[in-house]
Amino acid sequence: MDLRLKGQRAFISGSTQGIGLSIARKLLQEGASVIINGRNPVKTNEVKEILQSQFPGASVSALAADFSDPWQVEQLLSALKDIDILINNVGIFGISDFYETADEEWYRYFEINLMSGMRLSRQLLPGMIARKKDELSLSAVSRE
Repeated sequence: MDLRLKGQRAFISGSTQGIGLSIARKLLQEGASVIINGRNPVKTNEVKEILQSQFPGASVSALAADFSDPWQVEQLLSALKDIDILINNVGIFGISDFYETADEEWYRYFEINLMSGMRLSRQLLPGMIARKKDELSLSAVSRE
């Protein structure tokens, strides 16, 4: 299947395992450049190396950041440039009794599961929209 993603740059939060890793593989298969993300720098780089071996010649990079640490989130946001595809996949949960889960833990879930996606979207969406408008303008000009 050709999803016409060749040349597109994708960032996937929480992509060192599970659904995020599967999304990274599919985007690489479709020709996109992929930036994976995980909390642990060692694991994140190991997964990057695995993807590079599975997709020789593909563009794969890794940015480690723990979304519970505001400083790491700021560092991550400053490193993300010219992203065309954003996949807000990071998420955490705990296995604990609903009634016994402290408010602090609920706030931690909220910060990571909701606010991380909001911050990434707020940072990256303006550039994504501008590049899409430029692409549409160029497409219209080339058809004339």
